[in-house]
Amino acid sequence: MRLRRAALTLTALPVTLALCLAAAPGALAADPDAPETLVPIGGGYSGVSLEGFALEVADQATGDTIDLVVVPSSYGDAPEDRAENLALAQQRADQIERACEAVVDSAAFPGGCVSTLVPLLTRADALDPANSDVIRQAGTDGIYVLGGDQVLAMQVLANTPAEEAMEHAFTNGVVVGGTSAGNAVDSRSMGAGYPDAGYPWNALERDMSLISWGDDLASDERGLSFGSKRVILDQHFYERGRFGRLVSWVGQSMERYGGNGKLGVGVDWGTAVAIEDDARLTRPFGASSTAVLDASQATTPRWVGPRQTLSLQGLLTHLMAPGAGMTYDIVTRSAMLDGAVVAVPQRQALPTLSSKGALWLGGGDNAGADSAVLEEFVSAAQTGTRGKGKETVLVLATGYVDSAAAEEGAGEYVDGLRAHGWTGGVQIIIHGIDALRAADVARASGILVVGGDQSLMGEEVVDATVRKELSKALNRGTAVMTDGAATAIMGERYVSDADPTTADDAIEMFRTDAVGTAAGLGLVPGYAVEPTLTYDYRWGRLYGAAHADPGIVSLGISELTAVRLQRDRATVVGQRSAVAVDGSEATWLEGRNGALGAVNVWMDVFAVGDQVG
Repeated sequence: MRLRRAALTLTALPVTLALCLAAAPGALAADPDAPETLVPIGGGYSGVSLEGFALEVADQATGDTIDLVVVPSSYGDAPEDRAENLALAQQRADQIERACEAVVDSAAFPGGCVSTLVPLLTRADALDPANSDVIRQAGTDGIYVLGGDQVLAMQVLANTPAEEAMEHAFTNGVVVGGTSAGNAVDSRSMGAGYPDAGYPWNALERDMSLISWGDDLASDERGLSFGSKRVILDQHFYERGRFGRLVSWVGQSMERYGGNGKLGVGVDWGTAVAIEDDARLTRPFGASSTAVLDASQATTPRWVGPRQTLSLQGLLTHLMAPGAGMTYDIVTRSAMLDGAVVAVPQRQALPTLSSKGALWLGGGDNAGADSAVLEEFVSAAQTGTRGKGKETVLVLATGYVDSAAAEEGAGEYVDGLRAHGWTGGVQIIIHGIDALRAADVARASGILVVGGDQSLMGEEVVDATVRKELSKALNRGTAVMTDGAATAIMGERYVSDADPTTADDAIEMFRTDAVGTAAGLGLVPGYAVEPTLTYDYRWGRLYGAAHADPGIVSLGISELTAVRLQRDRATVVGQRSAVAVDGSEATWLEGRNGALGAVNVWMDVFAVGDQVG
């Protein structure tokens, strides 16, 4: 099920009058000695993000009025839509002006705020210098690029008088920012979305996301000419589960440019960060936090298997939360707290992953005929029948809202077993209704444990019989597979919250108080395991669980995928990826908006065939 967008409750942004008072009233233009400042916003037009942008502009404005220019080039260039697009863009321009008026100090800027929409919807518009006159005016203080389609925006703006005017303004102290597509154009290497077959859940595959590298300024396949050359920006970052594609872009940049590649900066909805002189990330603000992905400590990227899935270990990640005192030096790849550099910790090995018998930790959605994981399990169960008089797969259904849901869920897996060639018997046991008997477990050639919702798994965890019988089955060599919520409880800890269903859930997970953990069955010590990582945008649960229990590594397993544990190794099998997040040496922070902040969290991305732990 795709995530649904719902209304997000925003945390108010404190108004820092010092930002306004720093401006020198009476001058005629933005301060040419100020840093070259980009303010990419991760999406939306929330009051908190627009007000924060206005304060950034005020900090470098020098006239009696704060003059804002709004660029609608990402809206669409169809002639029949022109009037409607301009009207909609004007509404946004008015909204930006109101937000500015709400926070800017009237004593410093007695003329208030003035927002002007420039008619740059088509390339012909951008080629006419008259349409960019207002951008060139000395009084311009800020430029805001509206959201929409960044590829279209650059087809309109690239190599035109409009882009030249924007660059001249930027290099003379005018703050440039924007939301969503207006974020994307702020980096020279510009994310360009997905191909037809690309989605967040397969974005760790090389060709399942699109990026325009921007090395050729003569082309329009790039971000703005003056955009960051050291950073790759992404937007709607938590909301739309875009860790996979930004990690992929960072990995590809390592190959393209050598060494550390470019820094990945993922900005969430209603959230922003300032980029000064293409050298510093500073002053994060808004509803959530901004993720920083640094490959300076990482292994050489590999693209594995027929799907060309990324394998990259040792990625250093940080979460910049508003008000937590964190800045970041892009040039030296150094995170700082209150101005002091935080040393990169020595990387520790992941806890060993092994099992006395074959155990598949399924990432979810492995009930169908397309699951290579279930196919492996069936093959192992069939091998377990030979000469042993065992002809049954036991399906244990756990954590469902009621018996009907449990029977339906178990039935889907039974159909999957048959689709993969299982011809023996199947015994369904619904936890809490049917007894899990030692004799049935002993006679089974395979045990498949399937789970509904992680918030409903508490009874299974405290049931000593479940742990004892699964342990005995593994010790005697019976093939055991878990999937979905049943996989989560196999770890030492697990996230005990209800499964996410909305995009707001994906954002909420990155708050300090949003992720609750509980003791699991402990059959996979040292880990908290999280299923359906990429399909349900559960990246925040990896960080939240690592924050809640710093000594435990978070292991996310994508749908249609599993980590197969054997006596001497653990291997990723199936279609997609497994991701480990290790916060054992991290410095954890809390933003003034409640967002989770962090310095020095390790991330490892494993492809099919990779050994984990």
